Amino acid sequence: MKKSLTVAAAACAALLLGSTAASAEAPAAPPASAPKAAAAPVAAAAGCYLKVYTPWKENVSPTGVSDHARGKYHTVNNCSAWYNTALLQYHRWDGWNRIAGTEWVGNRGTSYLQWKCQGKGTFTYRTKGSVRGGSPARVGWATSAERRFTC
Repeated sequence: MKKSLTVAAAACAALLLGSTAASAEAPAAPPASAPKAAAAPVAAAAGCYLKVYTPWKENVSPTGVSDHARGKYHTVNNCSAWYNTALLQYHRWDGWNRIAGTEWVGNRGTSYLQWKCQGKGTFTYRTKGSVRGGSPARVGWATSAERRFTC
């Protein structure tokens, strides 16, 4: 256990220092109604990557009101047996708060997180994710660019 934590800490330090390879693949196109968003790829050493995209505001209601904050994410390469998380967050006076999230093991194609934000005010949003797994244990994370909007 102690050795795994030491290896994970070393992997985190390597990620912070930028010694991992980022995916050269272009991000998948966002939905037509979504603005162009930059992807923030993360590498957890060799293998599993998680890409997260800048959140946007989208009309999901039949009333025509833009009332949902949405974030996009997907795994790249072989994430079999890797533990993954993706979060949609907004910033308040007390820091970043989770408003939608998911956890899974293994590969996942493009998926979305959403939160009905109608009437909640103006906030800064971001999508964040992490991957953990491999042998020896490796950890990686990604944070999208931030976007501020009112619902």
